[in-house]
Amino acid sequence: MAVTEILYLVGLSFPTGILIGLTGIGGAALMTPLLILIIGVTPALAVGTDLVYATITKALGATMHWKQGHVDLTAVKMLLSASIPSGIIGAFLARAIHSDAQLRIAIGVVLIFVVLVLLFQKNVPSLKPVRHLRRMTLACGAFVGFLVGLTSIGSGSLILPFLLLGHRLTPVRAVGTDIFHAAILAAVTAAVHVASGGVQWSLVPWLLAGSLPGVAIGSRLAPRLPQPILRAVLIAILFVSAVKLIA
Repeated sequence: MAVTEILYLVGLSFPTGILIGLTGIGGAALMTPLLILIIGVTPALAVGTDLVYATITKALGATMHWKQGHVDLTAVKMLLSASIPSGIIGAFLARAIHSDAQLRIAIGVVLIFVVLVLLFQKNVPSLKPVRHLRRMTLACGAFVGFLVGLTSIGSGSLILPFLLLGHRLTPVRAVGTDIFHAAILAAVTAAVHVASGGVQWSLVPWLLAGSLPGVAIGSRLAPRLPQPILRAVLIAILFVSAVKLIA
């Protein structure tokens, strides 16, 4: 890969990492559209590449949260019992779809769903606890697992609100539990894409080289910047990306 291409990848992934650090939203919702719309990777390769990238980044975060005791293993086990089988199905389906247009639309639709969840999430603390928690956790895990395997999106942005609402975890414990679950789910679904040659390996180290410092900087800046404005910017970016993918 030429030096100019490497600088281009790092230059794009660095601000993406900053936005992830500022908002706390999972990288897939930002990285997958970046790979498709700006870098020009095919949707199938973008999904697999992002899942490998996510496995590495989330594993680091999961380790830190585990050491700090921020992981609810009961919730993780319930989620994984449903998300892993459905994630594998979603990953196989993504590899079986030969139409770039169809997979682009699927990714765009999931992004729209994420936007709606982000708009709704601020009302989560005021809602009543979820009834039939085990069943709902399994259903949530199965739904999100399938979306992650198919599009790489959803492990963070969709599970976190459910942990806050259904399991009534504290914000820090919900984040730790979410990242721990997401790391395992990303690894399993990534393995399916890796086995079928669905990863553009040359991109992974440079995406990490740009985004990891960006996440670190964004995380430090987050307490000093107005979150409502950052959230609005993120929602706008995701919505525009979704429209471009679907159009």
